[in-house]
Amino acid sequence: MALITLISDYGLNSPYVASIKGAILSANQNLTIVDITHSIKSHDVLQAAYILKTASRNFPDGTIHIISVDTSLLIHGQFLVVVYNKQYFIAADNGIFSLLFNENPEKVYAINHDLINQSDLFPDKNLFTKIALKILNNEHFDTFLTQSQIKNIKQNIAPVVEENLIRGNIIFIDGYGNAVTNISRKLFEQKLIGGKKFSIFYRRKQKINRISKNYSDVKSGNEVALFNEEDLLEIAMNTGKAEQLLGLKENNPVIIEFYDK
Repeated sequence: MALITLISDYGLNSPYVASIKGAILSANQNLTIVDITHSIKSHDVLQAAYILKTASRNFPDGTIHIISVDTSLLIHGQFLVVVYNKQYFIAADNGIFSLLFNENPEKVYAINHDLINQSDLFPDKNLFTKIALKILNNEHFDTFLTQSQIKNIKQNIAPVVEENLIRGNIIFIDGYGNAVTNISRKLFEQKLIGGKKFSIFYRRKQKINRISKNYSDVKSGNEVALFNEEDLLEIAMNTGKAEQLLGLKENNPVIIEFYDK
């Protein structure tokens, strides 16, 4: 099954997403198009990388992901097709590829310059869709791509680790108001060696002293800490929006203190 996904910062009230779909379907009406999200904050490649990284692992081999976030060629210098885990990712070289993957991708290609209109204001519709269709049609890569490398490197914000402390940040607020941090289960469990206890401070003196397995492990309206499917620490609220009721925002600090029994 030929499958293309779309992720963008276009929002829900613009014609741009429909235009991209129209361009794809005009060339091949038998394709399946999946919307990952179009609610990325404007030019926020970190948010786009987190959401696409989480979603893409569930798609089959051969899926093509068109990334319509921060697509300026004048700023970023090249458009890339990156092959990772037998899937294809098409985007500007804006730093997102350095955030998307846990390991180096299998292949990195630049889209040939003779295919690019330097003044194109909508390359995701006018170029990325054509490249996706060439891949699906099994055209030889050397006719439209050239081997390249990722040049724009961004670093994920890493937690600060001290002897009895992990100092992390909220990196994403999901649609339920749950706050995802950059603190991994692996890092957390390394600090528990020796049977230490812990306190998770998420807003001034507010804290949680245990890790739950499910949101419903606490009473309705209570805050809860757990590890999500990405094994990242999440601060949430059972049947409530932690973002609003606990005053949580992206980039807010989350601190875990460890101490002896």
